[in-house]
Amino acid sequence: MKAWLASCLCWIAIIAHADQAAPPAPPVQVRVHAVPSGSLMQGETARIAVDLLTPDFFTDAPVLPELHVDGAYLSLSDETPGHLVETVNGQTWSGVSRTYLITPLMSGAMEIPSFEITAHVGAARTPVTVQTEPLSLSVRALVLPPGVSEALIAGSVKLTQTVTPQDGSLHVGDTVTRRIEIVAEGAPAMMLPPTAFAPVDGLTLYAASPVTRDAVDSHGGFVGGDRVDTASYVIGHRGHYRLPAVTVRWLDSRTRQWRESTAPEVRFHAWWGAPDKPRFALPERGFMPRLIGWLSSDAGLAVLLLIVLGWIGWFFRDACRRGWQRWRAWRYRRHHSEPVAFRAVRRQRQASSAAAVAEAVDAWVRRAADDGAPASVSAWASRYGDAALRAQWAGVQDALYGPGGSAWSASALVDALGSARQRWKHSQRRWRHRSALPPLNPFA
Repeated sequence: MKAWLASCLCWIAIIAHADQAAPPAPPVQVRVHAVPSGSLMQGETARIAVDLLTPDFFTDAPVLPELHVDGAYLSLSDETPGHLVETVNGQTWSGVSRTYLITPLMSGAMEIPSFEITAHVGAARTPVTVQTEPLSLSVRALVLPPGVSEALIAGSVKLTQTVTPQDGSLHVGDTVTRRIEIVAEGAPAMMLPPTAFAPVDGLTLYAASPVTRDAVDSHGGFVGGDRVDTASYVIGHRGHYRLPAVTVRWLDSRTRQWRESTAPEVRFHAWWGAPDKPRFALPERGFMPRLIGWLSSDAGLAVLLLIVLGWIGWFFRDACRRGWQRWRAWRYRRHHSEPVAFRAVRRQRQASSAAAVAEAVDAWVRRAADDGAPASVSAWASRYGDAALRAQWAGVQDALYGPGGSAWSASALVDALGSARQRWKHSQRRWRHRSALPPLNPFA
């Protein structure tokens, strides 16, 4: 009887509690706005702030959905929610703020549609769902300079390059790894351009998957993006190689000026063979295989080349000695030829010393006499010269051996000698081309 009475009392309590009306949910206000306010720039990353306010308190972080907007990259940031305190109609409201990162890819009008937010407020057990108002945005078009097809807008861009190995002792079969890291302030990682690793003849390229992440500060706030691209080059032939420089062109969001960040080119040389002994080597091979392996290495090939060159030099030693002597004689004749001597005369065009001019002219006359030219300047003046040459040379002789009253000019003397030399050269060509035989058939 007592058990039955207790059960009845429990059912009565449950029914009474069910009939009791649930407490009304506290009001929640939501607003969506762009930070900073105003129009956005195409390709530039901005923030969309979502503020939630209530006169009560939030017992848990609000749940916001992932949004998709055509023509824009939109993502929910992991920034730590900010706490808000405002006065509404004389009553204190508190709240939290969440942030979306938006990067418009197209210009013109853009709208972020309405979406639902779920939050737990006060002592209510059931979550509260609120609907946001649509947000209209205006996106300005970005004018790209010639030669630029993609725009990266950031506060700063830094390129870091790492190349391994760094000791430079590379051989055929080794691998060179090039790592390019792009760090952009104010731009998400998804907007950073991929690094294009150019193929190089003699190297086999293996590109790894990129690694991207958004950088945050100590409070979880968005700072920028980080992208790492890595490529490995396997050396297939001996020789010199050059990996071209990597350049990223970007627009400074502060000054609105185009800038470039560059990772320098990489140069290296690869030798034949691999001198490094493997960590777990096989049993020692015989003498001949080891000798053949050494001869195929760089040191062995260099020794063989020296031996071949030494044998060729010994076998043709007489011919090499005669060739060496002929080359020295040709070099002597070239350095002491008539044109070289006359160039020394031309260098005295601005000279003021009669002794220096006379010395250069006498050296040229003696050298030209070996080729059949007159043996003195007076003979040059009589045969190929004119009155100007006689007057200028007489002035030089008077300045050297006379009272020095005659006027002379180094430039005028050089010009007169040059004209006489041209006449001499012309007479030599006419004499050389004159035929020594009469016409074979004069009546033809």
